[in-house]
Amino acid sequence: MPGSSAPCGPRAPAGSDVIIEIKGVQFANKGAQLMLLAVLERLRTRLPLAEVALSPGPNSPYRERTRLGAWQKLPLRRGPVDLTGIGYRWPASLDRALERYGIVTEARIDALLDISGFAYGDRWGPVAPAHAAAELDRFRRHRKPYLFLPQAFGPFANPAMRRFGTALPQAALVCARDGESLEHLSHLNPVLKSSVICCPDLTIGVAGDAGAAGRSGVGPRTVLVIPNVRMLDSGAEARDWHAGYLPLLEALIAECTRRGYEAKVVNHAGTEDAALCASLARATGGLAVIDGENPLALKGLVGAAGAIISSRYHGCVNALSQGVPCIGTSWSHKYGALFAEFGLGEWLITEPDIPAATVLLGRLLERGRELAEPVARRRAALAARVDQMWDTVVAVLSASAGR
Repeated sequence: MPGSSAPCGPRAPAGSDVIIEIKGVQFANKGAQLMLLAVLERLRTRLPLAEVALSPGPNSPYRERTRLGAWQKLPLRRGPVDLTGIGYRWPASLDRALERYGIVTEARIDALLDISGFAYGDRWGPVAPAHAAAELDRFRRHRKPYLFLPQAFGPFANPAMRRFGTALPQAALVCARDGESLEHLSHLNPVLKSSVICCPDLTIGVAGDAGAAGRSGVGPRTVLVIPNVRMLDSGAEARDWHAGYLPLLEALIAECTRRGYEAKVVNHAGTEDAALCASLARATGGLAVIDGENPLALKGLVGAAGAIISSRYHGCVNALSQGVPCIGTSWSHKYGALFAEFGLGEWLITEPDIPAATVLLGRLLERGRELAEPVARRRAALAARVDQMWDTVVAVLSASAGR
């Protein structure tokens, strides 16, 4: 990290080894932050001399980045104006001056790991894919690897996405989290059908903070409810959810209370979900809202609970990967793929049918723990696939470092 005395790498600043940019990082969404922690954990154990660089952003503030000892990547792009290429041409003396303040440009980056989660698809527009395509071009020209770690992709009906599809084969690795994402990529560019790797979520094997449950009063008779504002703004195709989402959660919380469980609301995305969590808590008689926890604490809370009702993807991952009974609600194909991977497709609610959902919750509370053993077997197989993916990533990064 900045100030390190590690030996010098092929393109890294003096006093460092290899600098790896981790892209798609944010600290407000705890699932995204957990993905970052998963990557840092692997880099520490597999490539201990590697250093990381992070870019600024609305949800990636300076203090959070510096706590990780990261180099600060200087952004030379705003809106449609992209001046990043200048950093490859300006004097080395300017780079050295920036490095004294812990700042590097893309030219000083040796490799890039993209952990955007779900940023490339019609729903989010063409700007991020266009910037990624330009980055892929630059990284290819300068013989530096760009790797997409497991994430969701698509769909790509917008013609503006074609440039992204043309650029993707230049990546050293593209990992889709599910088969539907792979199909979307294949329709975007048929060449990708045979080159994209399907790999489960990065965070499946990450251990939570076991002490968090005691601090927050979470135990086997607690049901954690994790809302998601995306359920209310997920497009015309989910119109029924817009009106039925909160009533559904309220009904499920009432059923938990009727069965002698204590429900607590968990804010998994900071300011984005804060108003929704507060509204749900008020509508259900002033339930406690767990807010401000770090992602490892949240995973620990989920692991100690009796059951989870989650609309956040990583809330579901945290439950299923620990064998905790979980009902999910879905606004994207990534949820169905996740529950199918664990063999629990029946526990995903795809429409706001309150009577059916209440019956489902009753079944889950009565026999959900019976699923722990088969889920554990699935989890072990999925974690092994993540390990294999990391073998590939480390081989690519090591080859780049030694070029």
